[in-house]
Amino acid sequence: MFIKNISYIKNTKKLFESNSQVLEYQKEIKNGGLIVIKNLFEKKKINQLKKYLIKIGKNSLPEYHSVKIGAPNHHRLVDNDPRSVVQCAFHQFSFYRWNQDLMNIFSIFEKGFWIKNILSNRNKDDFLKIKTNFKDNFVARISIQFYPSGIGYLNEHSDPVGEHQISAPLVVMSEKGPKKDFSTGGSYFYGKDKKKLFIEDIANVGDLVIYDSSLPHGVELVDKKIKNNDWIDFKGRWTAVLATNKVEGNQSIRDSIDLQKK
Repeated sequence: MFIKNISYIKNTKKLFESNSQVLEYQKEIKNGGLIVIKNLFEKKKINQLKKYLIKIGKNSLPEYHSVKIGAPNHHRLVDNDPRSVVQCAFHQFSFYRWNQDLMNIFSIFEKGFWIKNILSNRNKDDFLKIKTNFKDNFVARISIQFYPSGIGYLNEHSDPVGEHQISAPLVVMSEKGPKKDFSTGGSYFYGKDKKKLFIEDIANVGDLVIYDSSLPHGVELVDKKIKNNDWIDFKGRWTAVLATNKVEGNQSIRDSIDLQKK
């Protein structure tokens, strides 16, 4: 129930060319390993994306849409919403492959989905086709999440893994530390010593973090000492989840489990 080791990958070429390398990383993930793929995404492009999303967040109304074929791109403010399977507080921006957007966001993160699909024993382009099939049980979704300082958190939970994905990888989008985007809290797992292992302490902006999503993990309250912050200033922590989600009504895969909900 904890992270046993951390591996860093600087060159992903073997993942696309070597079955033995894929098997090795699959085994590592299933045995509690955490893999950090360094500099997979451009830091400049990530910073441009954050500015783009802040404009959307400040100038349009949030909306709720369930995960289903044909759903629109949208943003949603989640503040202890009773509809959430896992209790949380963050601003979520959801993007689907069948929708077009000004920054072509799927092209930014596409390589991360390719790697995840290969590690999940799937075809590289599974769930990434623009043409939709209403019989599909799973969809690729980029879930970009902003956690305001003093407000943002995500309860400790366990996500489903199975035929659709071995992991729901995280993209590091913020810097942690004094005079950085945020100072304390953030995404965590548990290390061998049973202490919290924070993602932004071991990875940098542009890195992709791959792990067994069924292991307990969460987001500790970001900058818990900050009081009287609000949602509109967009001061805090950003991350992206490259998810393959089950569509509404699909009973073949369990829901995420909130490990803190009473």
